Amino acid sequence: MLLFPDNTVLINFAYIGRMELLERLTGGKGAWCQSVAAECDRSSRIEGLDELAKAHKIFGTPWLPEAGAEHLAIRILREEMASPGEASTKHLGEAETIVLMARRGVSGVFITDDEDAARKAQAHGIQSSTTWDLLALALRANWVDVDTVYGFTTVLRQRKRAMPRALGRDRAGFDRWVVSVASNL
Repeated sequence: MLLFPDNTVLINFAYIGRMELLERLTGGKGAWCQSVAAECDRSSRIEGLDELAKAHKIFGTPWLPEAGAEHLAIRILREEMASPGEASTKHLGEAETIVLMARRGVSGVFITDDEDAARKAQAHGIQSSTTWDLLALALRANWVDVDTVYGFTTVLRQRKRAMPRALGRDRAGFDRWVVSVASNL
């Protein structure tokens, strides 16, 4: 099963300085599309995101859409996801990933923190997960401890990154999330 990231997830792991943890979580099964790779490259030039350069090692050669039907399906899905006035590249990586996975019958998971993109993926029969699902997996595998993950929440909040409501806004809320993660073993 392949794991396809959205750039939001890559940015989160770069901000917490744990691209090696993302690599471990993908277990050599990472893949990505050209639009996400290009977005990642652009993001890597932003201060604090230079670790994104490591994504190429984790996810390999980007998948390219084939001419014709895939390009058209990507454009249509991207238009469905976009709001009026948004740049033509906004939502392109998510749309490209969903279309390539769906049309090619890929057994995999789309990892995104974009709730709309996750809904679109699920509508196309594609399972989705989030940054926080990956961090919960790392916790269950004992690859990180609870205090370390709590530190990640602090960093990501400071960076104004999207956080699931289940994490709460303080340590008590986070601890409740950890208990719920532990109960899903």
